[in-house]
Amino acid sequence: MRIAGTATLTAPPAEVYDSMQDGRVLAATIPGVQSLEQLSDDHYKLSITAGVAAIKGTYDGEVLLSQQNRPESFVMTASGAGAPGTVRADVTIKLEQTESGGTLLSYDADAVVGGMVGGVGQRMITGVAKKMAGVFF
Repeated sequence: MRIAGTATLTAPPAEVYDSMQDGRVLAATIPGVQSLEQLSDDHYKLSITAGVAAIKGTYDGEVLLSQQNRPESFVMTASGAGAPGTVRADVTIKLEQTESGGTLLSYDADAVVGGMVGGVGQRMITGVAKKMAGVFF
């Protein structure tokens, strides 16, 4: 499943980049986060509650930040498993300065969903994933 989009932020790219590398900001902005523990500068362990339709549950997993090119881009890889199934997403995030000094953030995610939650239908999963991405960014 592929999800892409943009968001316009008022902060400059360097500030947005640094914020998205901060575990406290990630914990506050990732929808459904129950806990987030920093394992190293770019590696986090997390527990998240999410679902599609009536299939909801808790996923335990990891977030890894890689291919870092401050303040222009990085890749966020999130993976998790729980009773409803498995999820893995690679999200490429690009930051461009706007004329007003803010940031145009663009994201392109490739996600794989398996198990019971993967069986509810690609359209429904895509809709929920887009909504969660909109809340996060």
